[in-house]
Order: sequence, then structure tokens, then C-alpha cells
Amino acid sequence: MVSAKTVSVAESVTLASAPQRSLYCVDRVSGPERRRLCEMGLIQGAAIQIVNRARRGMMVVKVGGSRLALARGMAEYVWVK
Repeated sequence: MVSAKTVSVAESVTLASAPQRSLYCVDRVSGPERRRLCEMGLIQGAAIQIVNRARRGMMVVKVGGSRLALARGMAEYVWVK
């Protein structure tokens, strides 16, 4: 089992640029897909982990007990720390 590390609280990066396998906390969600992302559970304060990245820009994330597939473009609107 791989142990996950936590990112420093001072840092805030987009989910698309965050390293895989680390645990994060959603800092904010912005952009035109904000409502849709929030409905998927990506709300401020939610714990999130990047499970896998595909070569064509898709990524699988774990939020709570669910796994979600996100396009890289949508992940650009989710800021984590």
C-alpha cells in the first residue's frame, strides 16, 4: 500500500497540475463548470486524491467514497492545497 503525503497548507495549485497519489483539500472551485463540479462533490474543504492520470487528459480522483473521472480542462478550475 502506498502512503499518501500531504501538501503544505500555504500552497494552492490546480488539481490538473497537482502530483498524483497525494491527499489534498479543495481550496476553491471556479470557472464556468463550478456548479457541475460542486454537484459532483468537489466543494471547499472536501478531501480529494488523484488516483490515476490517463495520457489523453482524463484523470480519476477519489472524493469521499466515490471515484470520479474528470477532464483535464475541468480539473483546471479546482484549486487544492
